[in-house]
Amino acid sequence: MSKSVTLFLRLCQGRLLAARNPEKVWRVGERVTNLLQKLSRMPAGCTVQHRTVNGVPVEIIENHSAHANTSRTLLFLHGGGFAFGSAANYRAFVARLCKKSGIARAWVPDYTLMGKAPFPAGLNDVVEVWKALLQEHGQNELLLAGDSAGGNLSLALCHAMNASELRLPSRVYLSSPWLDPSLGESDLRPEVVDAFLGHNEAKARDWLKRMFATPYANVHDPANPLISPLLGDLSRLPPVYVQCSANEVFMVDSLRLMKQAQALGTECYVDVWSGVFHDFILFSPTMPEGRAAFAAAAAWLGHGEVRRPPCFQNRIRQLSSPL
Repeated sequence: MSKSVTLFLRLCQGRLLAARNPEKVWRVGERVTNLLQKLSRMPAGCTVQHRTVNGVPVEIIENHSAHANTSRTLLFLHGGGFAFGSAANYRAFVARLCKKSGIARAWVPDYTLMGKAPFPAGLNDVVEVWKALLQEHGQNELLLAGDSAGGNLSLALCHAMNASELRLPSRVYLSSPWLDPSLGESDLRPEVVDAFLGHNEAKARDWLKRMFATPYANVHDPANPLISPLLGDLSRLPPVYVQCSANEVFMVDSLRLMKQAQALGTECYVDVWSGVFHDFILFSPTMPEGRAAFAAAAAWLGHGEVRRPPCFQNRIRQLSSPL
């Protein structure tokens, strides 16, 4: 990692851990994502328009490149612990992802954050946007992606669509997904020191429970598969590609997803990167690892291909299902 990225991580870590209640942590997170937005630039050839779709604000990013495949549409669900983040924060990232993958357009909803209304408000918004996407672009190949809490909402959306017998995306990409906010016990429990939080695995889980998981679930059972989608029926998922860090507490969720996918015969690919941190793909403009992961994500979304970067083979634990 570059010195600037390391310094940024330490700054974020100090401010996050200094905050003593959820609302203060969320405000720090909001400032961090706003800073990342200021450091990002929209790529040439992409435009953005704002709409309200079934009552939900949505940014629609159009890729006007000559090689853009007009038959593909992406729904991207941003991260932020269900508490912060916005479509605007992710605008440049998603636009670059569209250009790299050749996807013609992406919808990025500003779903309800838990500071305004906890579960199921945000997920309900995402479901409404997906229904609208089916109506407007149902003739297209529909793709789904999300990072961190957005990865959670992506799989929860798949469960909701299965329950309603609605069409699923062709494939899903997840970056550092938080798939089990119930923080249940698991036999896959490696001792991890979270590079972002600076905690060992046990302390990080306790912090996440107090600051995010409990406020998000509110009065609902956190073991509900729409809150913790890892606990739902994974046999009906579309193909999934996951990237995460070996130095983040959410790694265990990705390992558990792979274990269950192997048991069910579900198509799933998980790359566990060493020497990086939670959601490192967001730093793709400044980190070689981020750029390589970004290219792999684009190949999956754009072409359905798993192209693991050869220059980082010794840094990636590669898992696939079926075996």
